Amino acid sequence: MKKILYVLFSLIMITGCDKDFEELNTDPNNPVALPAHLLLGGSQRVYSNVLYGVLGGAGGDMGAVWAQTWTKVQYNDEERYVPRRGVIDNIWDNIYSDVISEANAMYFQAEAEGNTNLQAISLIMQASGYQFLTELYGPIPFTEAMSSDILKPVYDDEATVYEGVIDMYTQAAGMLSAEGGEVTASSDLYYGGDINKWRKLANSLKFRALMRISSTRDVSSELQALINNGQMFTSNADNAQVSYLPNQPDANPIYELIDFGSRLEYKVNSALVEMMESLNDPRLEVYAAPNADGDIVGKPAGYGNQTTLPNEALGYTYANISGLGEFYLNPELPGTLMSYAQLSFLKAEAANEGYISGGTAQALTYYNEGIEASFQFNGLNATNYLTQSNVSFSTQADARVKIGNQLWLALFDQGFEAWTEWRRTKIPALDPAAEAAINQIPSRYYYPTTEVSLNKDNYDSGAQRLGGDELTSPLFWQ
Repeated sequence: MKKILYVLFSLIMITGCDKDFEELNTDPNNPVALPAHLLLGGSQRVYSNVLYGVLGGAGGDMGAVWAQTWTKVQYNDEERYVPRRGVIDNIWDNIYSDVISEANAMYFQAEAEGNTNLQAISLIMQASGYQFLTELYGPIPFTEAMSSDILKPVYDDEATVYEGVIDMYTQAAGMLSAEGGEVTASSDLYYGGDINKWRKLANSLKFRALMRISSTRDVSSELQALINNGQMFTSNADNAQVSYLPNQPDANPIYELIDFGSRLEYKVNSALVEMMESLNDPRLEVYAAPNADGDIVGKPAGYGNQTTLPNEALGYTYANISGLGEFYLNPELPGTLMSYAQLSFLKAEAANEGYISGGTAQALTYYNEGIEASFQFNGLNATNYLTQSNVSFSTQADARVKIGNQLWLALFDQGFEAWTEWRRTKIPALDPAAEAAINQIPSRYYYPTTEVSLNKDNYDSGAQRLGGDELTSPLFWQ
């Protein structure tokens, strides 16, 4: 009898302990999988920090300085086209690991949660990251990049990457809906969970991508469809941007390096100053700070090799050359992925070149909207400026130059975009930096140094497509 009772007691204990075992042994404070929305904000911030990074990103030394909106009066190897290879390596790594890979993980987690809106947002983030990388380097891992079982992904040609990116933007815009699931406001640093604004972003980014490759194939019908659809940016309220905080390490990277970090060698370029002065452009007093004499003075790109910098004889000194204006050294300056102003100038170009309807007359309307948006962003009113004859245009040739000039001016704080749009249009006319290591403004970045050892065969394939892994190797749309 004792044995029977013991067996029964044991069975009761075993079955009793097994009941709700998984629930009792699940730690709610340490979930196995993060909710999908928690993967969004971090990737947005990393992306913005790379875009706005002055010394360690694509925004300053190898962005605005190469676009010649900024210059330097000391420590200017990058300005003379001698880039920091470690920075190039880090940009590649950060975008793949902290933007694209995080967004890819968010996609599958959102799929498991049945949240198609977060899936769509993931596609937008991935597509933008891939586009950024192919515009920096050329051929890149794309179709195999997120395959966990492939350690040496192929380098896809640029056309393949762009077509894939454009398709991702299209998919995302179609997936976003009021019934597609919640996007937690606090996790979304761009739009606070506003699905309509995300749809506008997908379409606006698609428009920008199509304009990038407009020299390589006919993009007219796709651009016109976006215009007809009407679901793109319509004001600065639609800008895709991260709101930075007042104190480092959560402030805008421009402030963190130049102001907080006391790297005051960053100045305004004379090409920018001379153009804005010729146009009586009031944005100049926002872009640039007065020098020690109360004047705004720029320096041309380069010097520092045969000609010592700083240089009293030439006036290329900390005191004489104007730094960035207070507005752009604000720790809370937003980090912009894409703006309404940029979209407006791209629409103006598309109309002027006949890619969309309206011709030069419609181009002028879009162009004026771009100027107004840029002035508004800078706290100014463009009404008087737009009445100037040297700002307006009436012919296609004049429009082409003025649209390109105004786009370049509007991208003052978006160094990567300023350099990229210049690489595409070659407007305004810029000379290479004086005393530079090469005789032209770079077309691209070198590939990361790590790729030679980690993925050599595919690295070689990518370099061969370019004609060599050189700063001067042209991208396929140049």
